[in-house]
Amino acid sequence: MTRPYDPAEVDAAFRDEGAVVLSGAYSREECETYVEQVRTYLADNPDEKEYADGSLLAQFQGDTSQTMHQLIGTIPCVPDMVLHRDIVDACRRVLAPLSDTMLLTIAEYMARKPGAPVQELHRDTFSWQHAPCGENPVAISVMSAMSDFTAENGATWVVPGAHTGPPTAPAPDWSEAVQAEMAQGDALMFRADLFHAGGANNSASDVRHILSFGFQVAWLRQVENSLLSVPPEKVVELPPELQELLGYSHELVLGLYKGGHPRNALQQV
Repeated sequence: MTRPYDPAEVDAAFRDEGAVVLSGAYSREECETYVEQVRTYLADNPDEKEYADGSLLAQFQGDTSQTMHQLIGTIPCVPDMVLHRDIVDACRRVLAPLSDTMLLTIAEYMARKPGAPVQELHRDTFSWQHAPCGENPVAISVMSAMSDFTAENGATWVVPGAHTGPPTAPAPDWSEAVQAEMAQGDALMFRADLFHAGGANNSASDVRHILSFGFQVAWLRQVENSLLSVPPEKVVELPPELQELLGYSHELVLGLYKGGHPRNALQQV
């Protein structure tokens, strides 16, 4: 889907196919700035690289992938990229039937290196197996291409329409999957209950750089514990909307701080 993105078409794609690609969501400069800032941070903080390499999510990705979490408050360009207006607005519309507010599920860097194997078809809702499933999703995942996604370097596979049934439903046949090849700057948005998989990187030297994040209904526990990952002294410097997405917000009476709005806690910083 090309700019300007039509909200009705975006919503229809989520409903019918479970996914949509926003072409040119990010500029070349934004993508290259992101990759360079991550590289610089990891080079300057080898202890963080070591921790990331041994993390639970890194084990899922395997040795041929590099991951980094806690991007908010660490990588300067990420807040604006996560707050991409078209992406945030689309997620708010799609999640609205099940939640008045939403939260940032995770924000992570992934680099799929040559030799990275194809993943099994899976759903991002596997950690929420007891959450209700149905017409409306509980979360949206965003896979942003910070470099070209090609068939050779392992562009993400998705199974259009495979977002129905219980969270524990078996994966569909691979013959139903299609590869989402994207140019640098494109963003693949999909329902977290859509079956998908990272492709095999069969290239000789082409590393696939990814900005992966997502949003969810506010009454589910987040994958990344943002309240621990982003120190309050960094949170106060962020836009109010991003503060709310990190968890300084409440869904009815869920998430209150001393009986009031959790943002009140930031007044003490």
